[in-house]
Amino acid sequence: MSFFGELGNPHFRSFEGDIPDNREESIDVEGEGREVVPDATILYTAASFTDRGQVLVEPTGPVLGKAEDAPIDVVGITEGSRVLQINPQETGAEIVVIDIHHTTAQGEEREIAGTASITVGDDGVPTLGSSEPVEQLSTSIAIRGAGAQVAADDHIYLQYSLYEAETGELIDTTWPASPILLDLEGTMEGLQTGIAEAPVGSRLLIQIPAHQAQGTDDLIAIVDILAVHEDEDVDDDMESEPTSTSEPTELSSTEGE
Repeated sequence: MSFFGELGNPHFRSFEGDIPDNREESIDVEGEGREVVPDATILYTAASFTDRGQVLVEPTGPVLGKAEDAPIDVVGITEGSRVLQINPQETGAEIVVIDIHHTTAQGEEREIAGTASITVGDDGVPTLGSSEPVEQLSTSIAIRGAGAQVAADDHIYLQYSLYEAETGELIDTTWPASPILLDLEGTMEGLQTGIAEAPVGSRLLIQIPAHQAQGTDDLIAIVDILAVHEDEDVDDDMESEPTSTSEPTELSSTEGE
């Protein structure tokens, strides 16, 4: 049995051998990301096929939910993995596929120009190492992902930390809890402009002047772009309730206030 396609877009290639008498699970591709722990919030894409390659459920997602609520038990498996489950039927079998997306940026590391910097702890969480005065809106790519470019009207899954530029004080963060789903059109102008056109998988350091933020202080944001949310309906059998799909107050637009 084999599949092809990038993570998040699995396609059936072939099924060889006998169908097992009982349900079986296997890892088709082993990722190199963080291990999924019990009660963790994960980002995943799900699909299912017959053993002859007929699509039963188109790849859906990404879906944000608890690991235990995914169609396949993924606790103990690393992010970036593709997991398969064979479910024997009266005739043939159903094959369920789960692609576990990364919850941190993945790609080519780059040096950031200027004095502002990012420090990454042993837990993989990025923090602001040093800050500098914000002269104008600017985006530096600390890790360049290999995914599709983000559009200014996309809904994206991300992790972020927001700091006051002058003091370096942490204002808000999603780490280490879980990613969120953010509507770029509903967020502050500087963040929307700073993220737009960056590729999925990237880690950004965005310097935002007050007039393009919330109107009070200059801000610095560290953002990991994880995935673009698709508007397609998620099959009820595969849907998991997200733990957070609304943007935090700190990222909301102040237009009209």
